Amino acid sequence: MIDRTKLPDDLWVRMTWAPKDAAGIQERPITLVSDRRRWLIGLIPVGLAGLLLIALALLHAPLVALIIPILVSLVGARYAASGSAGYYEVREDGTLGDFLGRKAPIGLSEMRRTKA
Repeated sequence: MIDRTKLPDDLWVRMTWAPKDAAGIQERPITLVSDRRRWLIGLIPVGLAGLLLIALALLHAPLVALIIPILVSLVGARYAASGSAGYYEVREDGTLGDFLGRKAPIGLSEMRRTKA
């Protein structure tokens, strides 16, 4: 499995999947990694946009004005999900291997989820 001591400090392992059997589609474990710093920075505009959206709704603002906090929230969410975040193969020595992408790889549902 993944060795957290070999990961950079700003990466956060969210979930890990192990193969059910060695003859499956994926022979190595897969882990979902997030960039902790980007995630926290992206959370700030999402939270502020949510508060602004509630305030504008309570003030019965025009619908056009409600688009601004929604766009700010989308920008913050996109920023949080970018960077080094995504699915990685786990090498034999416990380090991150090949980057598999931001979307769930094929065959992930056939794997067994383990504690991250």
